[in-house]
Amino acid sequence: MFRGKGDRTLQFIKRFRVGQRAIKTAVSVGLALALAMVLGSSLPIFAAIGAISVMSRTWVDSLKESLNQIAGTFLGYLIACVFVTVLPNPTFFVWMALGVLCVISLCIGLKLNFAIPLASIVFADVCLYTGGDSIVYGFHRFTDTLVGLVVALLVNVVIRPYNNRQKIINTMDEIQKMFLPLLQSRVLEHRYPDLTPLTEKMTSLASELRIFEKQPVALWQHAVRVAARRQEAAYLRGCEQLLAKMCGELAALCNMDSNPAPGEESIERLEAHGLTAPENLKDYCRCSPVDAQVMDFHIGNLLDAYDFLTAFHHV
Repeated sequence: MFRGKGDRTLQFIKRFRVGQRAIKTAVSVGLALALAMVLGSSLPIFAAIGAISVMSRTWVDSLKESLNQIAGTFLGYLIACVFVTVLPNPTFFVWMALGVLCVISLCIGLKLNFAIPLASIVFADVCLYTGGDSIVYGFHRFTDTLVGLVVALLVNVVIRPYNNRQKIINTMDEIQKMFLPLLQSRVLEHRYPDLTPLTEKMTSLASELRIFEKQPVALWQHAVRVAARRQEAAYLRGCEQLLAKMCGELAALCNMDSNPAPGEESIERLEAHGLTAPENLKDYCRCSPVDAQVMDFHIGNLLDAYDFLTAFHHV
């Protein structure tokens, strides 16, 4: 009973785990606010908003989002300048609504969708300002936001850049472990298993590999680190190709419209991997020898790739 309570408490605590991205976001906000105040900003909250909005798990993503936010924020500022210059009462709710609609439409047209919230905030803040020159005030808010964006980008580069190598390895292990139960279901139990979870895992793996290949390496010992990263990426891609081959062989087995019994050699290999063949397996199989050969062919290819991947991990 006490162990059960302890497990529940631990699970509850894990929900509030503070990750690396959260820590870097907090650091970015603190540094952005400090820098904005040193520069004499009258409203440093925009620096904090900028820092929060572009913190991402990779340097490449942060750079892309920073450029989008800079363009979108400047667009919101320009539209606000037009409104406060042309319209006699830009704070009138109808004009404000139309202005936000213009900001959103232009951001979508320029493919700056990610920048829509911040651009709209800057537009509304500039139009609602009544303490002096709105255009000068808006430019200061744009520069405040720019400070936050730059700080967040630098923090994401300097403080322990995202490294998803272990996540990729873990995902590969999870995918490999999925194959034997699926083989048991399709070959030995003559069922047609759902391959959707396997496909989703492979898609996730491909995404993580793309991130790994694009991540920049540390500046110190750059040449050595680049060479090591390329070797690591080639190794991981090789593992992915083996998993993809296994997926193809399993899909071929699932596409067969007959249920032949595997040959003795295939059964021995399956049992060597911990699978159990029913004693009366052949009694329920009435298929042509060609179908049995096709099944053995795909089983052999799949297990060859499986064994090679296992050996590959232990090299």
